[in-house]
Amino acid sequence: MGDATADTREGTQFGPYRLRRLVGRGGMGDVYEAEDTVRERIVALKLMSRTLSNDPVFRSRMQREARTAGRLHEPHVVPIHDFGEIDGQLYVDMRLIDGKDLATMLKRYGPISPPRAIAIVRQIGSALDAAHTAGILHRDVKPENILVSADDFAYLVDFGIASATSDEKLTQFGTTVGTAKYMAPERFGDSQITAKADIYALACVLYECLTGSPPYTGDQLSVMGAHVHQPIPRPSAARPSIPAAFDGVIARGMAKDPADRFLTCGDLSAAAYGALAAPDRDRATDILERSQMATPPAAFAGQAAGGFAPAPQQPPVGSWPAPSAVGQPLAFGAPGLQPTAWGGPPVWTNAGGAATPPWGQPPRARGKPWLWVGVAATLTVALVGVILGVVRPWESKSRPPPA
Repeated sequence: MGDATADTREGTQFGPYRLRRLVGRGGMGDVYEAEDTVRERIVALKLMSRTLSNDPVFRSRMQREARTAGRLHEPHVVPIHDFGEIDGQLYVDMRLIDGKDLATMLKRYGPISPPRAIAIVRQIGSALDAAHTAGILHRDVKPENILVSADDFAYLVDFGIASATSDEKLTQFGTTVGTAKYMAPERFGDSQITAKADIYALACVLYECLTGSPPYTGDQLSVMGAHVHQPIPRPSAARPSIPAAFDGVIARGMAKDPADRFLTCGDLSAAAYGALAAPDRDRATDILERSQMATPPAAFAGQAAGGFAPAPQQPPVGSWPAPSAVGQPLAFGAPGLQPTAWGGPPVWTNAGGAATPPWGQPPRARGKPWLWVGVAATLTVALVGVILGVVRPWESKSRPPPA
């Protein structure tokens, strides 16, 4: 395999790895289901393209970011076992997840129920809050990078483009990393990027879960302009069956000014939970509890390798915060924001196969495990600034309120 467009290398050997099956292909390279013949386990092996492997800036970025991602021991972050270089080609060895990516689910089945959407967002929010506490940004939160198991245990993948916020930026020469549909307005300028950009992206994902479409559609440049200038869309306007209370949640999560957004992803998920009607809160809790029951803490004892310490056994997610408390800042690790425990590949329990699953019941998983590789879109900031005109409208004294 040279670049991502090259032929598959299924059935060949790559160092100690036997490449069994191509499971994902993106702009950065290919992902294979592979057998680690030394440690005798099946993994997801991400092979970077030859072009990127030969790029000294990318090599430095990937090595640093793989180390930072390897420090994350949170149940909803796909663990990195190892990374390195074989015959001049960079690779990342990750756990293979038995699940479907959220983008495929939305495309196949349309919007998912609010209780299920909130349960998924809560888990991904837990992963992001843990990363932010460690000084790490994801930078590419999107449905393609969220894997959901048969029992709705959600994982955030592809921290390969994340960077430690305490380190010097490696994305130089006027470029940025991410996917325009979910990028915060400040990503298109020269503003400092903080955890608030990931919170914005998670709010965009929640909007898409509820409505079936991202907040803004169109070509890349028009979407970028919409994030900066257009009113924040209301999910209840896109789907009248969505409670109007979600409009305020999305408005705050996608606020143009980062200072107006939720303080943490946990705050976002708590507010979304509070927007549910009482019966749907019970459904959301049931979905979350079912996902935890299917993933026992002991399933991952001693799984980490390649110099990374084993993930500690985390306590399960606590009870949902009271709706009256959703406006209060919640520190990571406080009651209601505990991450769920590590878990192995869950077993599918739903015998149904309906094209549109009922609320709280995921569609039946088909085929073999998939691990999708995120595509890092490189956007020229100088060109964006010219096209968008005003890059930071929130710094204007006359600012229209969120729609």
